[in-house]
Formats: sequence, C-alpha cells, structure tokens
Amino acid sequence: MGTRINQLPIVKVIDGDTVKVRIDTKDESLRLACVDTEESQPGGSKPVTKAGKAASEMAKAYFKTRDGSLAHVDIEFDTEDPVEVCLVKHRDNYGRLLCYVHKGKENYNVKLVQEGWSPYFVKYGRSRIYHESLLRAEAEAQAWERPIWDPGFDAGGPARDYRALLPWWGLRDSIVQDFRLADSANVLSVRLDYQRLQAAAKQNESVTVFSDIQQGIKPRPGDGALIYAGSPGQPFNLWIPRARDEDRIPLVRLIKTRYAIEGGRNYVYVSGHAETFKDIPQIVLTELGQLSDLPP
Repeated sequence: MGTRINQLPIVKVIDGDTVKVRIDTKDESLRLACVDTEESQPGGSKPVTKAGKAASEMAKAYFKTRDGSLAHVDIEFDTEDPVEVCLVKHRDNYGRLLCYVHKGKENYNVKLVQEGWSPYFVKYGRSRIYHESLLRAEAEAQAWERPIWDPGFDAGGPARDYRALLPWWGLRDSIVQDFRLADSANVLSVRLDYQRLQAAAKQNESVTVFSDIQQGIKPRPGDGALIYAGSPGQPFNLWIPRARDEDRIPLVRLIKTRYAIEGGRNYVYVSGHAETFKDIPQIVLTELGQLSDLPP
C-alpha cells in the first residue's frame, strides 16, 4: 500500500487517464500511473482514436455524482514516502502527479486496464504495488477483446500498434526494474533526484546519472551534437563536442543504434563531470566509457 491523500475533490476530467484535483488550495493535474488511454483530443504525438474518445466519455460519466457534481477521490502514490516527498518525487515529464485514483473501494487505474480502455503501461517502469492486479486485468481484457484489444473498435480510423509497443515498453520496464533493485546510492535519477543533480552541476561534481535519451541526437553548429536526457520540467542535456571527429563517431553511432531509438534501450547510465550550461545541468561526452547499461 502506498501513501494516500484522501477525499480530494475532482475539479475537472481531462480525458480517460488525466484529471485535476484540488489539494489544499492548489489545483493539481494527475497523470494516472501505469495506464495510457488513447487520445481523445488532437495536438499530441499520438493519434486521436475512437477508443480514446470513448474512454474520455466514460471517465466524465464515472467521476460524476448523482446530483451532477464531480466526485471526491483518494489518490495513492507508488511508494510509502511521506506526503511532502511524494508530491515532489511522483511527477511525470510535464509536472503532473503520478498516482492511482480510488473512488470508493474501486481502483480506477485497474478498472481502465480491466475494461480495455488502456494497456498496462510500463514504459516508465512497472507498478510497485499493483503489478499482479494490472497484469491480470490486462490479460482479462485481451481475452475478451475489450475496446483497445478489439480489432474492430478503432476500425476505419487511426489505431495504436500494441504489437510493437508492448515489447518495447517491456524492455524499458526491465531496465527500470534493474535500476530500482540495484544499490543506487551513487547514481542520480533525473526525475527522482533533480535537485541533487542541479546542485552537483553547480559544483562541477563527478556523477553517474540514470538517463532516458529516447529523443535522439540533435546536430548543432560547430559540429557539436545535443542529446536531451531530461524532460520539459526537468531539463538535463548531454553534449558531444566535435561530434564528427573520427574518435567521436563510434560514440554517436552507439547512441543512435542502441539507446536513442524507438524500440531500443533508451535508458543509459552516463558518467562524467556535471556542469551547468544556460542554467541547465549537462554532462559533456567524449568517450565510450562514459556510457553503460549497468550502474557503477
């Protein structure tokens, strides 16, 4: 069981897997942990689907009470850390709180998977506390071909290719699980330890950072190459100077073919001296030995 905050009023239902609640006097967006309903509105990188629109309508009805107002819910984080720690630690790439939502005795995250509105989404790591429940829920939804597993549900329109996505997410999950199980005292996670990473960069300390570099390499003037290894809310970069030099080409090639590719590992341990460039922490890469699949 994770840390809970009980009886929070929902102020808005965005779509199937995103709602807003009020915590004290602040409205917080929740990104429900380990689920990923299909899109109901355009503007993102994923297609809008019939299943996404249906999930959104289901959520709006589910969180509405008999008198037409929005329900109160309990939220649960994926660890037992104090509330003040959870409110910092459990956030996604856009600053939304990552959590499970309970309405009464029902776990809404599990409901989404069991009813076929979402896969068990492990792209950023499996559930620590509901892993077995979510596995069973997904298997049941697949067996009965509920919405996203029904070939006919999104027929005639855009659809997501779960046959390709599930193995990729599974690979990423296995890497995150290894990180969680390892002695990570000497490794910083961009998402979990961002303040420590910022402090290390200001002091030019030698660090190892568990990084997600799925966005790829961005060429820059002066033959340099930039790799985004953080998120919009927690920016962290890797910089390769003189990326076209003969001794840097294998480094660029390794990143492109092993890490920064859809379907690839994405996660990598990066070692070097942290520094700050334009107020953003970064590590300069010059040799292959700075990258590793395993923690030091």
